[in-house]
Amino acid sequence: MKLRLALAAASLLALALPLISSEVNAAAKPKLSVKGFPSVGTTETVFTFRAVLTGGVDSEDLYCLTTEWEWEEQADASLNETECPPFKAGETKIERVFNEEQSFHRPGSHIVHVVLRKGEKEIASAGTTVTVRKLP
Repeated sequence: MKLRLALAAASLLALALPLISSEVNAAAKPKLSVKGFPSVGTTETVFTFRAVLTGGVDSEDLYCLTTEWEWEEQADASLNETECPPFKAGETKIERVFNEEQSFHRPGSHIVHVVLRKGEKEIASAGTTVTVRKLP
């Protein structure tokens, strides 16, 4: 009976380890997603873009990130750097949602790309496309 229980426990542990391991990996690697609202507009539309960072551990590595918004239509990117108070483990809130507004002057599909950086290190990046139509 004890042998059966030990074998059952070992089997359960063997099944659980890949799940636990994948959860740890998911938490360790941050992922960024970005969407534009609305996804279709005109040259007069002000689009709102929202980038959401998921995964990763709330640590100093994800604290006080610089956001770089790259607009296909413009040569220069929008760089958002903030001055942040010192990080305090367990107290400091990690910002995970980043918003930006942009309008486009020419019709067509426009790619928007956002990069999150900690110093020179790229933490995560993502892109999306919005469509701009001519005014009637």
